[in-house]
Amino acid sequence: MFTVLIALAVLSVAIGFFNALYAGYQVQKAQVVKNSLASNVAYAEKLSEFINLYIDALHRQLKTSASRLGAAGGTPQAVAAELSRVAAQGQGVSAVLLADAGGTIIARSDSSPAPLSAVSTLAELGMLTHRPADWVVPCCQHDGQRAALMLVEPVPGKDGAPAGFVAAVVVLERGSRLDRVIGEHPYGDGASVYLVNVDGRVLYSRGGGPDENVLSLVKADVSPTSGPGSAQVLDAAGDPVLAGYAPVTKGKWAVVIQRPLDQVLSPLKTLLAESLRFAIPAVIVTLILVCGLAYAIARPLARLTSAMGSPDAVDRQGPQASLLKTWYFEADKLREALIATLAQHRHEVGRLNTQTMTDPMTGLMNRRALELRFEELVAAGTPFAVIALDLDHFKRVNDVFGHPVGDKVLILVAKTLSDSVRQQDRPFRVGGEEFVVVVPAPTPDVALHTAERIRADIARKAMPDGVGHATVSVGVALWPQHGKTAQAVVKCADEALYASKSAGRDRVTLWKEDLSP
Repeated sequence: MFTVLIALAVLSVAIGFFNALYAGYQVQKAQVVKNSLASNVAYAEKLSEFINLYIDALHRQLKTSASRLGAAGGTPQAVAAELSRVAAQGQGVSAVLLADAGGTIIARSDSSPAPLSAVSTLAELGMLTHRPADWVVPCCQHDGQRAALMLVEPVPGKDGAPAGFVAAVVVLERGSRLDRVIGEHPYGDGASVYLVNVDGRVLYSRGGGPDENVLSLVKADVSPTSGPGSAQVLDAAGDPVLAGYAPVTKGKWAVVIQRPLDQVLSPLKTLLAESLRFAIPAVIVTLILVCGLAYAIARPLARLTSAMGSPDAVDRQGPQASLLKTWYFEADKLREALIATLAQHRHEVGRLNTQTMTDPMTGLMNRRALELRFEELVAAGTPFAVIALDLDHFKRVNDVFGHPVGDKVLILVAKTLSDSVRQQDRPFRVGGEEFVVVVPAPTPDVALHTAERIRADIARKAMPDGVGHATVSVGVALWPQHGKTAQAVVKCADEALYASKSAGRDRVTLWKEDLSP
């Protein structure tokens, strides 16, 4: 007993402590993941907004330059100066190119990077069709290390057709202004930032290679009209990562932020370890106190168990019971209650085994239960009424429809009877088609009202299998007005019932002296 109680106490403390620790960790983990996903989306939206603003500003500069070039014509020196001016004013612009109507580059800004200096047509930069403004083409250089964004604006001609195209190329090379804005993010936990297009093609990455599962997720939801999103997915190694993305509305791209879940949860795990370290002394003290209290409680119970094994255990005068000492009130009361409970249990089991209390077919209480109810009410001195009921012409139902249908009628009558009485009223089945209802009722009016309600409810109820409607004859008698004993009152109720049958059935009769034979 002592060992079990101590083990239970220790186990309870340990389970409670670790469950609280684990539950707290899971709640905080869910919150951290939620906040991380939200921050990823927020940062992706900020970068997307910056790129959109940057492209808008650069596009306006190109449009102004295209108008100037179309109106002035100008010398090659003037054209080169205009292109260089746009390249200098557009922060992060690597080169500004001027192409003729066929897409052949005829001029370029000063200090163009070597890869762009070797390009002779716009098609080489990924512009396969010459469209007017608001068209941004992402493309990748041949070395696969740098991405480029190109904005194209038509130079207006005299007949309305484009006389040529002016294009600004932004190469996202390491160390450029745009690279610093996108790549130098505030996260120091292994986060990656990259741009993808609608085909799932990586245009630019910073902080590590993108994960294929994240690309698949973003690819299905990237368009200028789609909104931002986030998700937790598994990388190629099966480790969870948190990804947030936002579309860049000036092109079919998205800014993606990807962070490993382990890195995100690293501060939380450190906090959990610190909490555990600080909680261990308190847990040890709690275990010591619980074990001491468990021992103090278990010791009297162990003594009680030993005493109960003695033949004198149930004898209040026996040496085991009289010499047993307990230090708290509950243990002493437990000893007395256990002795009394064993005796009462033996008595109740014997009584319930010799007499069942319920009619098996209808579920109502039977005649034995009726007698116990009478004893209870008479002992308490509570006035009651006995309502005796008998189904009219029930033999005809059995003869015409058969006994199975007759049983169904009895079951439905029993249910109707239970539904028609109050909670304090008790219905009983005392014979084949005979029922009794015991109603605590100090006056005849209450009893008659209950009896009439029962009669009317049964008369309204449609019986099963085409039997139609059934009626009952009812007799009512009261204790102690009509008899000194319950049996005498039942006899009076039966006499009143027979009077109802003699008067034509389907009625209620209250017993009176002239009904006695």
